Amino acid sequence: MAYIQFEELEKIREKHKDQKIVFCSGCFDVTHAGHVLFFEDCRKYGDVLVVMVGADAVIKRDKGDGRPIVNEHLRLKMVDSLKPVDYTFLDYMLPETPPHPLYIIDMVLEKLKPDAYVINKDAWDIPYREQFSKKHGVPLIILDRTAPPEFDDVSTTKLIQKIKSIL
Repeated sequence: MAYIQFEELEKIREKHKDQKIVFCSGCFDVTHAGHVLFFEDCRKYGDVLVVMVGADAVIKRDKGDGRPIVNEHLRLKMVDSLKPVDYTFLDYMLPETPPHPLYIIDMVLEKLKPDAYVINKDAWDIPYREQFSKKHGVPLIILDRTAPPEFDDVSTTKLIQKIKSIL
């Protein structure tokens, strides 16, 4: 498991040229068992899992004030420490206004050249993700959010709601 910089993505492809690389991304705020299940599912599609963790500014832009709960450095450390994950790197806000908030995905697919890009079916703006995947010849794998019954609706939002209800 290793932290990498965005600029190092091409080196990952070179290092693992004979292996299947899987890419996924998310905010992973208040890391929980649902995230672990997602990474385990992602890993089924290849040999090496590369995860982009959303930067604080990106999460605040997308989810609003009060988010993220856990800062980007701690989230990066948590995700990197999980067994299915091989590499993590931090998303960042481009200095200029990108043509689309998901433009970073286009850049990652270009540099990393993964064998699969995995998202959950409730990811926002799936048409753009499909467009970027098609542009780079990377299969887009869309997963259903599934979990054993004992995981009972695990999500960061539900954890936040539960904590608020007991305060």
